[in-house]
Amino acid sequence: MTLLAAERLFKKFDDQIILNDVSFTVQSRDRIGLVGRNGSGKTTLFEIMTGSMDLDRGSIVRSKSCRIDYIEQEKTEHLESTVFDFVAAARGDLLNMRRDIEALEHELQLHPHDTVSLDRLGQLQSHFEGEGGFNFENEVKIILEGLGFPVERHRDRIKSFSGGEKNRAGLARALAGNGNLLLLDEPTNHLDIESTRWLEEYLSSLERSYIIVSHDRAFLTAAVNRVWEISNGKIDSYTGGFEQFLNERQQRRQLQQHHYEHQQAEIKRIEEFVRRNMAGQKTKQAQSKLKYLNRIKRIQAPKSERQPDAIRLHSSGRSFAHVLSVEGVSLAWGTDEVVRDITFDIYRGDKVGLIGQNGSGKSTILKALVGEISPVRGEIRLGANVDVAYFDQELVDLDLDITVLNSIWEVDPMVEIGKMRSFLARFGFTGEDCFKRVSTLSGGEKTKLSLARLLYHPANLIIFDEPTNNLDLDTREALEKALQEYDGSCLVVSHDRYFLDHVVDKILYINNAELETFNGNYSYFKEKTSGQAPVVKVKSSERKQEYLTFKEKSKQRARLKKDLKATHKRIAAMEAELERTINDLQENIPKTDWEKLDETIRRKKELEDNLMQAYHDLERLEEIELD
Repeated sequence: MTLLAAERLFKKFDDQIILNDVSFTVQSRDRIGLVGRNGSGKTTLFEIMTGSMDLDRGSIVRSKSCRIDYIEQEKTEHLESTVFDFVAAARGDLLNMRRDIEALEHELQLHPHDTVSLDRLGQLQSHFEGEGGFNFENEVKIILEGLGFPVERHRDRIKSFSGGEKNRAGLARALAGNGNLLLLDEPTNHLDIESTRWLEEYLSSLERSYIIVSHDRAFLTAAVNRVWEISNGKIDSYTGGFEQFLNERQQRRQLQQHHYEHQQAEIKRIEEFVRRNMAGQKTKQAQSKLKYLNRIKRIQAPKSERQPDAIRLHSSGRSFAHVLSVEGVSLAWGTDEVVRDITFDIYRGDKVGLIGQNGSGKSTILKALVGEISPVRGEIRLGANVDVAYFDQELVDLDLDITVLNSIWEVDPMVEIGKMRSFLARFGFTGEDCFKRVSTLSGGEKTKLSLARLLYHPANLIIFDEPTNNLDLDTREALEKALQEYDGSCLVVSHDRYFLDHVVDKILYINNAELETFNGNYSYFKEKTSGQAPVVKVKSSERKQEYLTFKEKSKQRARLKKDLKATHKRIAAMEAELERTINDLQENIPKTDWEKLDETIRRKKELEDNLMQAYHDLERLEEIELD
C-alpha cells in the first residue's frame, strides 16, 4: 500500500537548488536509508514530507492512513515534563482514552446501575486494549531503557538532561508513537554502541515503514532494505540493503561514464566532419549532421557532487617512542568519581579507540589528557616532542558569526587567500561555500570545518571526541584513509563500529569506572566480550545535576582557552605587521611619496589602536577565573 507519493518536488534556497523535479513513493514496510553529502537537503526533505516546510513547486499526497512520526528538534515547551511523560505523550489518543475510562469508572462507582456508562466503558476498554493501551507504559519503559535511560531516571524532568540526552528522548518519543511512517534524522549520533545495537533490533521488529538519515554504515547495513541517495537536487533509488547500494552505485556510475565517453567521442567526430565539410562538396551532409547534433539528448557525466580532496594529516615530527603515559589516574566531577585507577600507554604510531556507555567517562578522560581538568590522583605524562591536537565534539572552537574562510584565517592570520581556499576545498568547501556564515552550515558542515581548523597545523598526537558525528559517507572514508596513512598517534572516542574496525588497532573499554585494554579493533573486542553485559552506573538526580554543572564549566574552560589562544595569535600577527609598517616608514618608502606615507601612517595608527584593544581583551580574559 502506498503511504505517501511525491510528484515533481522543487525547492531552492537563494540560488541553491535543493530538490529539482523529484518524484518518489513510500510503500508500507519500506525501510529506507537516506544518504547524501552534508548540506545536500536530507533534513529539508523530511521537513517537506511532514508539512513543516513549503515547496516552491510540486506536491506530496499522503494516504488517509498515513501517520508520520518525526523527532522533534525543539523541546522548550516540554522542559518541565518528566522524560517518561514526554515519551508517553506520543500516544495522546491512549492517554485520552485512559482518562475517559477513569472518569467512567468513577461515575459507575457513584451510579453502578447506569447501563449507558457501563456499555460505553466496555467499548472504551475494548478499543484501549486493541490499541495496546494496557501494555503501553511497559513499552515506553522498554524504549527508554534500550536508549540508555535507567528506570531510576524516568521521572526526572527534561530540563535536567544534557543536549544529547534530550535528543535521545526525542528519538524515544518517535519510536513510541503510533504512526506508520517513521522519519529518523541521524538517530545514532547520541547513542553508545549498546544502544545502537538495541535500536537495530527494535527497528527490525516493527511493522512500520521508516526512512532513516544516517551515515553509520554498520547501522544502515543492519536496518534498511532500500537506499535513496540525494545528490545535485535529485534522488536515486536503490533496491536492496546498504552493501548492495554501494556496489550498484559504483556499477551505475561506471556504466554512465562509459555511455558518456562514447557519446562525447561520437559528438567530437561529427563536429569535426561538420567543420571540414560545411563549405565543400558535402555541405548538405554537414548541415544534416549539424541538425542531428542539435536534436540528440546529451548524456550527462556521472552525477556526483564534487568530491573533496583527500584529507591529509601531517605529523609535526617524530616523537619519542613513549607518547603518553596514564598511571593510576582517577577522575571526578564534584564528589562523584567517574573513573578510578586507570592505567594505559600510547606509543608512537598507535591508533587507539576509547569506547564505553554514555556517561562512562570517555570525554572526561580526554579533557584530563589535554589539561582541562586535573586528576584526583595518579599521573598523566606526555612524552618528549609530543604535539597534541584535540577535537571536541561540542565544537566550542567555532565562532558562529563569522564566515567559513575567516574561521580558518583565525588559525593562521598571515596566510594568503589562495592557499587557504585550496585547503578548505579538501573538506568540501568550494566557491561560495567559503563565504557562508558558520551559523548557516549544517551539523556535518560544522564538524568538517572544526576538523579543518584542527588539522591545519601538524601534530603527532591527535585526540578525537566523536569526530564522525554528522559527517557524510565520503568525508568519513576520507578521514579513515587519512588516519590509516598518518604516521603519528591518535586516540579516538567513537561509537561508529565500522570506523573503529578500519582505523584503530587497540581498544580501551571503560565499564563501571574501570578500564580494560584489548589489542585489536572493534570486531576483536566484540569477539572477546561476547555475552558480557556492561555494568550500568545509575546517577541520582543530584549527581546528574553535579555532572551537568561540571560539563558546563568544562565548556567554559574550553572556550576561554580558545579565546586566549586566538587573542595571542591576533596580537602576534598585528605586532609583526606593525614592525613591518614601521620599517617601511623608516627605510622603504621614499620621503617624496606623500600618498604612500600618509596611507602607511594611518595603517600604523590603526594597528596601534587595535593592539591596545587586543591587550585589553587579553587582560580581561586572563582575569577570568573558573572554579
